[in-house]
Amino acid sequence: MGLIAAVAGPLGDFLATSSVGLILAAGVASVVVLAVILNVLQQLLLKNPNEPPVVFHWFPILGSTVTYGIDPYKFFFSCREKVSTNAPCAIEEDADHEG
Repeated sequence: MGLIAAVAGPLGDFLATSSVGLILAAGVASVVVLAVILNVLQQLLLKNPNEPPVVFHWFPILGSTVTYGIDPYKFFFSCREKVSTNAPCAIEEDADHEG
């Protein structure tokens, strides 16, 4: 019995007995899990030494948005400690902002 036959049997039973909503939810969850796995593998295995370092993040598109949004200065300083003090980092101030 091959791998496809071993997966196709239970998968066919699941699809035949489940509701459309459950099948859609399982499909969306599968896509999210696959995206996270591919994103983490890309960050760990495909590092380019000629590009600036990437801040590790679990979810693609969102990246480190939540961590940055909670405390931007803590985020920048922790990233700076992890990489090095020689890594380029520019924080631009808004031209309309006074103070």
